[in-house]
Amino acid sequence: MSRAKLVEQFCLIQLQVLRDREMRLRREIYDCKIQKEYLTHFLADLNEENDQDQLKALITEIKVTDEE
Repeated sequence: MSRAKLVEQFCLIQLQVLRDREMRLRREIYDCKIQKEYLTHFLADLNEENDQDQLKALITEIKVTDEE
């Protein structure tokens, strides 16, 4: 086999390796975006619950103060 043919085959193999790597990285980035979105929503929900708990505690405190 000629050197030119060997170099051509090597380049074609490397291009395929790069395509495969690119697809893997795209999937990983997509997975990261999904996880990031989930955690962002989770924190927002947690913060909302915390705000409601604080509001309930404040209302309870006001009721106790009014009763005194």
